[in-house]
Amino acid sequence: MIGSARRRLLIALLFLLPSLVGFLVFTAGPIAFSLAMSVTDWALTKHNPLSDTPIRFVGFENFLRILVGDESHLFWDYFGNTLFLMIGIPIGIAGSLGLALLLSARVTPTTRQGRTMGALWGVALTAISCAGVWASTTPGGATTLAGAAAPAARSTEAGLTDLTAHEVQRSRSRGAVLATAALGVIVTLGLAFGTVFFRTIFYLPSLLAGVALFLLWKTLYKPRGGLINAALGPVLDGVQAAVGATPPALWYAMGLLVWGAGLALCARVVLVGASKLRFGDAGLASFLGRLGLVAALGATVLGAGFVLVQLPARSLLPSGFAPVSRGDALDAAREVASSVPGADAEELRLAASALGDQSRVRDLIAALTGAAGASPESAGVVRRAVMNRASRVREGLTSGEGLAAPEWLVDSSWAKTALIVMGVWAGLGGSTMLLYLAGLSNIPPELYEASAIDGASGWNRFIHVTWPQLAPTTFFIVIMATIGGLQGGFEQAMVMTQGKADTIVLAYYIYNIAFTDQFQLGLASAIAWVMFAMIFAMTVLNFRLGSQLTNE
Repeated sequence: MIGSARRRLLIALLFLLPSLVGFLVFTAGPIAFSLAMSVTDWALTKHNPLSDTPIRFVGFENFLRILVGDESHLFWDYFGNTLFLMIGIPIGIAGSLGLALLLSARVTPTTRQGRTMGALWGVALTAISCAGVWASTTPGGATTLAGAAAPAARSTEAGLTDLTAHEVQRSRSRGAVLATAALGVIVTLGLAFGTVFFRTIFYLPSLLAGVALFLLWKTLYKPRGGLINAALGPVLDGVQAAVGATPPALWYAMGLLVWGAGLALCARVVLVGASKLRFGDAGLASFLGRLGLVAALGATVLGAGFVLVQLPARSLLPSGFAPVSRGDALDAAREVASSVPGADAEELRLAASALGDQSRVRDLIAALTGAAGASPESAGVVRRAVMNRASRVREGLTSGEGLAAPEWLVDSSWAKTALIVMGVWAGLGGSTMLLYLAGLSNIPPELYEASAIDGASGWNRFIHVTWPQLAPTTFFIVIMATIGGLQGGFEQAMVMTQGKADTIVLAYYIYNIAFTDQFQLGLASAIAWVMFAMIFAMTVLNFRLGSQLTNE
């Protein structure tokens, strides 16, 4: 009997042997080896078969260099970049929950007739939409061509210019129609097959290889020729026109109003949470959750108010009160003198000099326009020359033509935001959505029936039924997302920015130290262990808080 049990144990160990060997060789072994390397000064440039320099034991010197020594400023800067990119995690979780709620609705046609009617409605809507887009975006071909080809009315150069503009407009029109048709196909299939089709569509990005996805978004983010900036152009023009046609005081008042409303809402959320905590209606974890909500809401409101306040002066054409230095004013005068026929260069120079060392845009435009002859042609030249030399244009805050679309992956002010947007998009329809769909399917329908009998609204059903039932799922998602966020970011930075524009994260920092910066394997191993300690600490904190929230 004992021999039979021992034989079964040996057989079981034999089956487990490949996994055990793989774990020891590829996991446990490298972990122990990296821990040993972290307390040495091992660098491949000094310690290799061609060098007799021995590897020294340095104890905790590498860790001190990282935390408080010569590498600390880089480590904490890159750790801050990692945390900044993790801003997209709660946004992605909330978006995935919203998608799961929408896709859990029972709207799939159950009969062939229902699917047929849905498809017919989709085809009809697509045809009408494509016809409307074509009619509204296609230029008048015959009129434009006739005007461009008439030698008596226009020159050959002007005619060619009109032809080029005509073809560009027709190309844009075809693109708009194709985009509308593609959207119509999606809507048609959705009406025919319901949520089954949309679940598949939303999950498709998760099937793409990471590098392919990053290259696709890198193309979309191109400053010139990228689809995102091409779509933003008309929107920014509309915003510029709206703000330019209204007094700046209106936008300042709107920004202050947003700040005030946000402050009042945040205060109410905190006070209600404190009251519930005081009287025992909610626990500490619930109150901490409210504080997190207030932090997210406050950051959103602060950003929205800041944008509104800055719109008149920062984002649009330089205002009439924007400063222009004396040197730039003289440069503008020289440009006007060379561009306006018959303009007196000396008179323009004197007009610019008379305004002093620091002039305003509107004053300089008025002075140079008067000195250049005050004709419509000279006024346009003067305005362009002055606008291009305003301080905000010099600082790159705007362009002489007005609000410009961001240079996403080049400008350090926008690069991390671009990576966050891409990460949120990629995560919306992925495993997080599937986990929430599974969690929603496991909620007993009797709970919804009871809440409906009690007269609960849709929001109350979500707060008091759906959300508590999804607490274990959310707890697991938050844990995994936090670990992935602290470890991730390397592929995005490597493929999309090559670490430029202040997008280096801790994982990329380890790569640089180990494989591009003197091959300092000891220091890189120490960084990896510090990173592990941070991940472990945040995971334990999430477990403590998450367990309380789940139990409540």
